[in-house]
Amino acid sequence: MVVIAKSVRFTNFKCNSLDLEFSTFSECSLKMIRRNVVGLNMTCHLHKAPVNNVSVNFSIYKKSNGYVPFMLNVSTDFCKFTKNRDRQPLFKILAEFLLRNTNINHSCPFDHDLIARNLVLDPKLFNYLPLQTGDYMFKIMVAAYNDWKADVNLFFKV
Repeated sequence: MVVIAKSVRFTNFKCNSLDLEFSTFSECSLKMIRRNVVGLNMTCHLHKAPVNNVSVNFSIYKKSNGYVPFMLNVSTDFCKFTKNRDRQPLFKILAEFLLRNTNINHSCPFDHDLIARNLVLDPKLFNYLPLQTGDYMFKIMVAAYNDWKADVNLFFKV
């Protein structure tokens, strides 16, 4: 049975740089903001800026004897997407949520560190992604110049 989420919150957050010469994470943590509200904080240092060729793969996994692929796996050229967000409506919904409280919400090039502060899961997002109660993971793979550079996993409970 699918229910509209009344409460969702982050339970864990993992950042992994796949090319340490290209980027490193100095912060990758969750912080309790208030009761049952958890904020995500991240700082990623780009060592080879500016970056003007970025691809992103976004997928959802559900916990069931480990995390297994579930419902969604989309990829896009992030630089083209930021110039015209209306071309990919599903990715637009996800990006509007995930890019709030960040400095990543502009078009290429990226010539600065990437920062997210107190990013909180909004239950309204799950009006578009109705999920059953359970544990899930957003997996975000980031590539620059057609080479995977980072893997970010956001674990959450509905």
